[in-house]
Amino acid sequence: MRNFLLCLWLLLTAIFSPLISAAETPSDANIKGAACLVSDSEGRVLITRDILNNSLSIPGGYIDSNTPSDAAVRETLEETGIKVLPIRELVRMDNAVLYDCRATHPIPVHENADGTAMVAAWQAEHFGREVRSVMMRKPDAFLLEHARFPDQVKLFPSLLKESSASDIQNYADFSALSTPFNQWNAQWNRKFQEVIHTLPSAVGAFLGAASELGNGALFFILVPFAMATGGLKRTAQLLLVTIGVTLVVTFIKLNLAVPRPFYLYPDLQLSQASGFSFPSGHTATAFAVWGLVFLWFKKAGYSNLAIWWVPSLLVAMSRVYLGVHYVTDVLAGAVIGTLIVALSQTSAFKARLLSPLFWLVIGVATLPLAATQVQPVFLYCAMFALSLAVALFAMRNALPDRPAPFGKRGFFVTLAGMMVIAAGMGGVAIWSNSSIEILVANSVGFILLALWLGGVAPKILSRKTH
Repeated sequence: MRNFLLCLWLLLTAIFSPLISAAETPSDANIKGAACLVSDSEGRVLITRDILNNSLSIPGGYIDSNTPSDAAVRETLEETGIKVLPIRELVRMDNAVLYDCRATHPIPVHENADGTAMVAAWQAEHFGREVRSVMMRKPDAFLLEHARFPDQVKLFPSLLKESSASDIQNYADFSALSTPFNQWNAQWNRKFQEVIHTLPSAVGAFLGAASELGNGALFFILVPFAMATGGLKRTAQLLLVTIGVTLVVTFIKLNLAVPRPFYLYPDLQLSQASGFSFPSGHTATAFAVWGLVFLWFKKAGYSNLAIWWVPSLLVAMSRVYLGVHYVTDVLAGAVIGTLIVALSQTSAFKARLLSPLFWLVIGVATLPLAATQVQPVFLYCAMFALSLAVALFAMRNALPDRPAPFGKRGFFVTLAGMMVIAAGMGGVAIWSNSSIEILVANSVGFILLALWLGGVAPKILSRKTH
């Protein structure tokens, strides 16, 4: 019986092994990932820029239930919006296989002065979720320096000799690929730029820098400031506003998927930006956060609307001038930011700022978005809110009924902890080329940040204060 089974196994293997090989069933346990090398006649390669670590790579990803070539084709379509055919296997490296792939239709590109080409990829499923931008680029020193997988890039010159060149279609601009409304809307960006360019160059430089007033980096200054001037309750208020703006803006951006003005007209681009356009996250953040700061100063007796309106309007004008947002984007951002800061001042929200249950509800409500939207921001917000709920629950008996400001000591202690956590997250992003590792590290970082702000720092500062 044993000999019969052995013979039967050898017979079946002889019959079906060629078919299995042709079908590329991923039975080889060493092959975990697959990627497509898509090139053009000029020796340029289709490259994506990753959202998590900002690195460059050819489109590809992990193999799940697909064959390796199917996985490579699927990932290329999801990341770039370009349909390709796998021509042949080029090379196997470590745990990945690279395929020579050819686009089934001409790749829409806009030629840049540096020899690279911008690819119109905003309709790709994972654009703005996993991918920042898509380009055609030669395997040069810049690509090697910023590559997610440098060893792959070193092989590109030799692999390109065997690859099948895809056709490209050059566009002076991509306006024809968008809607008439977006085309009309982008003309306001052009007119505003023309007006600013008639003024001294310092005006344009000032407007460009003004965008930083709505940058997420403000978090590192305003959170310690809130802890110093209003204690944990004021800090929780700022955190609520920040998370609210982030969730609302990101959800709308991903689901409306409006291309930025410079995607349509590349000559409008005066600053780096990625993802989608509507609404303006910088503007929403500015109106929400600076509105909150205005209310803090108002409570202290300094009621001057300029504290709110000046930085917020500067951010809005800056985003239009830089060609990264339409006028309608900044108007929507202003409305969203104002509404969120207004909601944060209602008695219903104020009374629950330090409630563990309140933050637990926010975290649980965000989890479905984290699971369905394929954007790490939702996961980070969920992990932060849930961890803050845990921290507040642990501190429920240690905090006074009316948490007091922690003063200068509170500012520097809070800032120091935040910087250590941020350094750890940044270090992993530099050290690792794995998206999963970076995602996990960032999630852990936001968990630690919530525990620090909601539990550890207030406990340390309470001891010092009393």
